[in-house]
Amino acid sequence: MNKLAIFLLFFCTAAKTFAQPVILNANESPPYWSKKLLYNGFGGELVNAISQAGGLESQIEFKPLKRLIEDTADNDLGNPTFYMQNQEFAAIIPIAISQVSLYYYDEQHTKNIRFNSLSDLRGFRIGALSGTVTNKTMFEQQGITLETSYSQESLFKKLQHGRLDFVLELDLVGQQTIARTFPAEREHFLAIPLPKSVSPIAIMLDKNYPDVDNIAQRYRQGLIKIIKNGRYAEILKLRYYPQQPPANWFKDLDRFTRLYQTTP
Repeated sequence: MNKLAIFLLFFCTAAKTFAQPVILNANESPPYWSKKLLYNGFGGELVNAISQAGGLESQIEFKPLKRLIEDTADNDLGNPTFYMQNQEFAAIIPIAISQVSLYYYDEQHTKNIRFNSLSDLRGFRIGALSGTVTNKTMFEQQGITLETSYSQESLFKKLQHGRLDFVLELDLVGQQTIARTFPAEREHFLAIPLPKSVSPIAIMLDKNYPDVDNIAQRYRQGLIKIIKNGRYAEILKLRYYPQQPPANWFKDLDRFTRLYQTTP
């Protein structure tokens, strides 16, 4: 077989491999993932940019989190912790991070809030989204009142009215909820990032997905490319972190990347 034939064979094989979009699954969790938002949310915008830079087409489909966890033969988007116990992945590619913060309301900016451990919250009323706190007993043992709700808007309204002292929420979710619900009072809501609460947001590719190794490599190359050319930072600042992202964003992203290069 001559060189031209070999090239044409390779080209046709590659074209066939990537003719169909890569199907990735997420659950509705705005602003990270949502079919109601531009580019399917923050994570969706990153996936889109990474895919274009890596020469892939990705399609995000939305399903309930419980269904995603129970389906052990799909590609997932989100926090690997929710999925790894039930499914084996050929590749886990962190593309962003999230961090939990304690939000409080301080109209006069006179409160001196310090937080080093859970015991520092003794006697306070903490609000959290239903289903996000798995160990309520731990709070009770520390003398902390924990109140849950099915909506972030409800929690932050209670915080603004003084019915809660703090709201426990992912940083970006909290910022977006405040901007949407209290646009004129955003500066009165302050946040304390919780230590050791940083988690990865990742593309997880099932071990049996067709041509998974090539696809994973293209996602990795696409991510590296948009970080180097500034597109990644542009996405962060344009709609999601107009002030600035968390200080250790890229350091934490690199740490999770190295961790999941050897996992599973």
